[in-house]
Amino acid sequence: MKTKVLNGAANVGLFLAHALALEIEAAERYTELADSMEAHNNVEVAKLFRDLSTYSAKHAEEVKQIAREFGALPKVAPWEFQWDATTESPEAAAFENAHYLMKPHHALKMALLSEHQGNNYYASVAAETKDPEVARLAREFAEEEAGHVALVRKWLERYPAPKDDWSDDPDPPNISD
Repeated sequence: MKTKVLNGAANVGLFLAHALALEIEAAERYTELADSMEAHNNVEVAKLFRDLSTYSAKHAEEVKQIAREFGALPKVAPWEFQWDATTESPEAAAFENAHYLMKPHHALKMALLSEHQGNNYYASVAAETKDPEVARLAREFAEEEAGHVALVRKWLERYPAPKDDWSDDPDPPNISD
């Protein structure tokens, strides 16, 4: 899927504001997913999501460090971010792909999709921007995301797809209307 960059890469400050929001949203989403998995006593997947949150938080700090070289970042309202056709950043894992009984394989598949989307976003910025500094930074960030894609793929080798009955719950949660 090609990401339409629009004005999110008009200048270095705006690009870095988008990159920072992307990483912060990814970290927050992984934390929310980890909390949800812990609530359902799915400790192994919760730990994996916490690790992914930590990686995204570290990347946000890297973006802040780079931004210091360029001055204050512009203030961008949440509805002004230009991620394509969605209001969420490309790297925020989708809640609809989560299940309280999910296995590490599923969590890694979610992470793989998120990392691919982050990579595609940065690659699109690099290809479409008219600003050479934005293009340079976007290529660096795209390479870093490509490394994350490779890492998640490597992790997936350790966690093969579970059997088809993975979501069977002999004691499902009580639901009341």
